[in-house]
Amino acid sequence: MRPLFSKRTLSDSDDLTLVVERLRLRAYASFLVVVLVGILLTNLFANIDLNDSLLMQVFGFNNICVYFDYPPSTYVLPFLWAITLVLMLQYMVAHWLQMNAQVEQGTLNRKLYRILTRMKLFEAFTVVSFSTIFAVSPEGWNHTLFIHTAPFFLLQVGLVSQAISNTLHGTKSGYWRRLGLPAWFNRAAIMYCILFSIIVFFKILSATNAMAGSPWWHQTDMLKRVAQGFDRMFFFLAVVVPMVKMTYLAYYRSEKLEVVHLTVSSIKQALLRKSIQ
Repeated sequence: MRPLFSKRTLSDSDDLTLVVERLRLRAYASFLVVVLVGILLTNLFANIDLNDSLLMQVFGFNNICVYFDYPPSTYVLPFLWAITLVLMLQYMVAHWLQMNAQVEQGTLNRKLYRILTRMKLFEAFTVVSFSTIFAVSPEGWNHTLFIHTAPFFLLQVGLVSQAISNTLHGTKSGYWRRLGLPAWFNRAAIMYCILFSIIVFFKILSATNAMAGSPWWHQTDMLKRVAQGFDRMFFFLAVVVPMVKMTYLAYYRSEKLEVVHLTVSSIKQALLRKSIQ
C-alpha cells in the first residue's frame, strides 16, 4: 500500500495508520449492526403492532426507522449509534486527510479539494444530526413526526452527497485508476449516483406529501407500493452497495490502497508551533 504521509516517528508506538476504505467499511458495518439489533429487539420485545404503526398509518408502509422508534430499541440503539457516529466521523476525517495529501502531491486539483471539503463537512453534519431521531420519538400524525423524520431526510441527502463526492474524488484524482479499477467502474459509479439521487428525491417528496396530508397527490395503494419499493432500493444502494465496494477494495486491492500515516510526535510539534505563534 502506497503511503501518503511520510513516517516521522520517535518510536513505532507513535505511528497511527489510517486506511480510508477499511474505516468506511467498519463504519457501515456498525450501522448495519444498529439496524439488525433494532429489528431483533422490535420483533421480539416491542409491544407494538407493526401493521398498525404510525408509519404505516401515514406512509402506508414501514421503513427501517420503525425499528428505531419503540422500546427496548430506544434504550439500546442510542449507545450503538454513538459508536457508529464516531466511526463515521473517523472515516470522514481520514478521507479528508487523504485528499489533503493528494493536493500536496499534485494529484488532486486544489479548487476541487475545496469543494470536496465543503461536501465532507455537510456529510458530517447530516450524520451528527441523525442522532436527533433517538431523542424525538414520533408521537402523532402532526405532533413530532416531522421533527423525527427531518434528520432522516438530511441523512439521505448526506449519503447522496457522499456518493457524489467519493466519485468525484476517485475519478478526478486518478485514485481509482491507480487502484487498477476498470474503466467501466467510473461509468457505473456515475450511474449509481444518478439512480441514488432520483430515489432519494422521490422518497423525500413522497414522504413530505404523506406527512402534509397528501396536498399534491393522493396516496393510492399503487403509490404506496411504489414508495415501499423505492425505500428498499434506497437501503440497498445506501448500505449494501458501499459495503460490497469497500470489501472488494479492502481485501482485493489492499496492496494498492493509499495509507494515511499520522504521528503523535508531529501532531505535538504542530500544536507547539501554534501555541508559540
